[in-house]
Amino acid sequence: MRNIRMTDAIFSIKHLYAERIYSGHKCVELRRTAPKTPIERAWIYETAPLKRVTGWFEPGLIYPTMDCEALLERFGEEKCLGIKVAGTKEERLLAMIEALGDRPLHAISIKRAQRVRPVELRIRPPQSWMYCKKIEKRGWKGLHKPI
Repeated sequence: MRNIRMTDAIFSIKHLYAERIYSGHKCVELRRTAPKTPIERAWIYETAPLKRVTGWFEPGLIYPTMDCEALLERFGEEKCLGIKVAGTKEERLLAMIEALGDRPLHAISIKRAQRVRPVELRIRPPQSWMYCKKIEKRGWKGLHKPI
């Protein structure tokens, strides 16, 4: 059996959701595509207006694609969106569909997250996510230091 090499990835995430990840309210990151190679650390690139790498999360399990109804049933809206939605199951499902769209998504569990001093990304940021090579992180001085 050959060794699996752990790597890093960069995820583009809106500021609101990044804050919910750092606070521990959002425990699941949702994506249309998911990494096929195990990732050790998922760096959080906050999109406009900040446009900086602000921290990272340690990914856990990556689940196969699920629709919003299955996501709601398995995780609940609070873990997926980082907020509690009041109302019936149908109202909560509508809130999920409004926030996420009506398409199947992979769920990536978040074990823990750490904020770091914001650092400018010296490469073009990904639309969703991308693998990150060590060379791409060369200019990220002090990136591993928590704030």
